[in-house]
Amino acid sequence: MSIINSIKKDFTTRTLVLISVAIVINIAVGQLIFTLKLPIYLDSIGTVLVGALAGPWAGALTGALADIIWGLTINPTVFWFFYVAAVIGAMAGIAAKMGVFERSSPRWLSALIGGIFFYGLTLFILSLTSFSREGLIPNAIDLTRQNALVFIIVLFIGLAMGYFFLQKAGYAGFAGLITGVVAAIISAPTAAIVYGGVTGAGTDLLVAAFRASGAGILASTMAQGAVSDPFDKMVSFLIVWLIIQALPARFKAR
Repeated sequence: MSIINSIKKDFTTRTLVLISVAIVINIAVGQLIFTLKLPIYLDSIGTVLVGALAGPWAGALTGALADIIWGLTINPTVFWFFYVAAVIGAMAGIAAKMGVFERSSPRWLSALIGGIFFYGLTLFILSLTSFSREGLIPNAIDLTRQNALVFIIVLFIGLAMGYFFLQKAGYAGFAGLITGVVAAIISAPTAAIVYGGVTGAGTDLLVAAFRASGAGILASTMAQGAVSDPFDKMVSFLIVWLIIQALPARFKAR
């Protein structure tokens, strides 16, 4: 009975309106990224926002419906990932109940998240611009060693940005990283079995590179997810954190 009451509490009229808007945001942003073939998704911003504001059940429904509607109308490849989107929404809701979007995190944690973000972004860019003729992705350790000065500068910029700009967003960024790891693990079997690792997204480039390195389909999709998903979900959680900070307190209370 308590579970039913919890579900009912999550679905007010305002929540249903918010879910509709969030689904449009997911599909619009996600399809744009898909069309541009970028090795990231950003199709969970609306899902995370609903989860953060209205709870895990609403977040899960938003993620699932967004992928189902998107898959049935525009991009069939996303349809079978609806369960992953549901988990992302539920985890965002659980994270919100733990206060990650409202509680002030230690500034050292925000600085750490900023450093990880900028390091990951730089590693992403260098990896995609450093393919060998055989289509192999350079080892992350080798890339870091070869571009040590660049990474040192970027790391300091990230630490400073996190400390002075994000300040209180450390918990949200960390929750995004954890959500991304879970999403990578549970989405890999579908990507490998249903699509053979090729979904038409920009992340296919990473899968192909891992395959060229000798890894199997499942291992390659898992590796691609491990590279893309934590970074992607951290970005989505941080964007939602910024949105929530900008919302009037009265709106958030409602």
